[in-house]
Amino acid sequence: MLLTEAELISTYYKKAAKMEPDDLATYLARANAFATGVIGGEPAPPIDTTVKVAISMAFEIFAQGETAQVEELTGDITEAAPAGYYSRKAKDDPLDIVREMLGAAKRAFEAGNTTSSVRTVQFL
Repeated sequence: MLLTEAELISTYYKKAAKMEPDDLATYLARANAFATGVIGGEPAPPIDTTVKVAISMAFEIFAQGETAQVEELTGDITEAAPAGYYSRKAKDDPLDIVREMLGAAKRAFEAGNTTSSVRTVQFL
């Protein structure tokens, strides 16, 4: 796991301390999986602070996107989120910012995991 629950609550997203434990675990797992997918794998420790900030931002987006659809009086999940919350469109997906933040970690991961090969033409 790139970002632990303790790190999330103590440093990166203190509002998570008030969440239900099951929801916290679900959204944190989703955020970590999203980051691992964007990077292309799990980078070697120590994990960069930028990566942890990006994961906490993804956590916030996932949690807000799900909880924004809950009807406050009944607790039922509505078909559409109330006005004022983000809408996912191809042109303004909030996770695009997270993808950009993870770009450097992705390039570093790819550079560290390439195999050396002969990049010249060989004549037999």
